[in-house]
Amino acid sequence: DIIIDTGNANFKDQGRRAAQLESQGLRFLGMGISGGEEGARKGPAFFPGGTPSVWEEVRPIVEAAAAKAEDGRPCVTFNGKGGAGSCVKMYHNAGEYAVLQIWGEAYNVLLALGFNNDQIADVFESWRADGFLKSYMLDISTAACRAREKGGNYLSEKVKDRIGSKGTGLWSAQEALEVGVPAPSLNMAVISRQMTMYKEERIENSKAFPNFPRGTSEQAKDKSPNSPEAKQLFHAVSLSIIASYAQMFQCLRELDKVYGFGLNLPATIATFRA
Repeated sequence: DIIIDTGNANFKDQGRRAAQLESQGLRFLGMGISGGEEGARKGPAFFPGGTPSVWEEVRPIVEAAAAKAEDGRPCVTFNGKGGAGSCVKMYHNAGEYAVLQIWGEAYNVLLALGFNNDQIADVFESWRADGFLKSYMLDISTAACRAREKGGNYLSEKVKDRIGSKGTGLWSAQEALEVGVPAPSLNMAVISRQMTMYKEERIENSKAFPNFPRGTSEQAKDKSPNSPEAKQLFHAVSLSIIASYAQMFQCLRELDKVYGFGLNLPATIATFRA
């Protein structure tokens, strides 16, 4: 019999489950899934790991269900033994946390420079057209900028500044520290999320310091995608995203050394294109 766990899980738990089930004559596959609602309709990315023989049996089914990259390749590969699949999914999520944090900060920088939401969306769309930053996360950030409520106001003005967490980002930060890999972008993205959870405390703190001094920000004269400020920010965002992915991949390399997953990192990276 084969047991496949498709939930988000700590890779150490998945490794323990794999060993326990295999000792009882069962076979186990921990297979995280990424894609959300769009993935459910168009195909997600899969991150399998566990008993190697299981993957070969279910591979045709999973590859057929997976999202396809622009070159037609399915966004799935066998990541290795034990909890390898769940480990990759953990860091896939942590990387998304970091990149979404970067887009949030880019939005705030442009807002501080005097851009309105539609102008920020114009900048983001011009960056997407350039190709280098093209991604699903940029697309949803652009859509969030343009979204309006029925009264015509930007929806971002009404959204509560609080967000939850599934645990995968926190586990990733903890494991990075445990194996001695500096991953500041991943860690700060997790911390930023955790800070939003203290909404009531933040409100009380703002009451205690009602006249807290704020520095003045210089408004951009040109609020188009071709403005000097937007061009400089493009390079800052690009380098930040590259750094976030580099940290994620270095964490996976080091954890592979410690836990002996047998990870083929280039093949794994190719599955992130969904």
